[in-house]
Amino acid sequence: MESLGESKDFWTSNWHGHSPESEIRMWDFYGLRPIILKYTPRNGKSIEAGCGMGRYNFLLSLMGINIEGIDFSKSTIDYLNNWKRENNFNNIFLYGDITSLPYDDESLSGYLSFGVLEHIIEGPQEALKEASRVLRPGGIAIITTPNKSFRIRYQNAKRSAKSILKSVFHIDVKPITFFQYEYSPFELKKFLDQSLLTVQRFGGTDLLYMFAEIGRFTGKNINQGDFGYWFSQIFENTFISFLGAQSYTISVKLADKMHCFFCDNLSALRGSLKTYDVPVCPKCANNNPLASYYKHDTKIKFTENFLIDPPILKPEHRQCSLCKEDYITNILFEDFGFNIDVCPKCMLISNVNIDLSINHLKPRWRHRSVN
Repeated sequence: MESLGESKDFWTSNWHGHSPESEIRMWDFYGLRPIILKYTPRNGKSIEAGCGMGRYNFLLSLMGINIEGIDFSKSTIDYLNNWKRENNFNNIFLYGDITSLPYDDESLSGYLSFGVLEHIIEGPQEALKEASRVLRPGGIAIITTPNKSFRIRYQNAKRSAKSILKSVFHIDVKPITFFQYEYSPFELKKFLDQSLLTVQRFGGTDLLYMFAEIGRFTGKNINQGDFGYWFSQIFENTFISFLGAQSYTISVKLADKMHCFFCDNLSALRGSLKTYDVPVCPKCANNNPLASYYKHDTKIKFTENFLIDPPILKPEHRQCSLCKEDYITNILFEDFGFNIDVCPKCMLISNVNIDLSINHLKPRWRHRSVN
């Protein structure tokens, strides 16, 4: 079977007309930001495997996180490296294969993969094995794939019915070109359970995208006052979120002693994972108030309801809520989607940006566009 999802030429063509700027501007078109910002390690080096236009790389780097991007489309990587120089970023983007990463064993603190592993026709096992190899003890893997949403289930049922009818009436069926799988949260977790990574949290998310998808991204269903908008805001943090457009897992590279998520010391014990989603050492468990936000019973959520297609914020002078210094908002990232004003210097402080990512996350949804 032809595999379009693994074609370098396809992805090179797919990204044509898009740019880091256009991808950044759409903000929470995919509602993954609470998961990504909360669980990406603040210490050590992380990578995004299959980085595309690199929008999360640029965002996380401005929060003081050491992150690199890797992608198998060389033209995409070349484009990103040119774009970053023109826009005064220092991010590192590498050309490579996620099933054979150019990193040493146990050298990384984080492995991020958003909407990538579902395109591997043989399944994600080899990529997950490689993720486990490069993660250090206590390293965090954040992995998302498309879920089996209502629209996907409907399309699959319709396709199966057509195939059966054609078979009955002896009509030739065209060969299927593979693009991607859709993994339910339980299916994605099963793949992780078969790897050397331990799943600490998993589920579905992004009910709003599901309704945007049903409305063919015209804005129907998701404007404030519409049923889809109301439903997604009310039920996003309930068991119904397992029907959302995205499946996700948060996993840990298990060891007897692991790097603490907060202080980075190799002093977090296995037992901490019975209480927390991430490795936490005894000292941080007792003294860092942010540790309580990583307990198993906490929710991952935006702080406010979605803004749908809000105007782009132009750079303006503001006063930092924390240090009281004046600063100018970012020309690309606007107010960074936080509901309090924070200057670039304060945002680099890990405890500050963790708190922002959990308690001050303001979502905005914009149509995906091309330049």
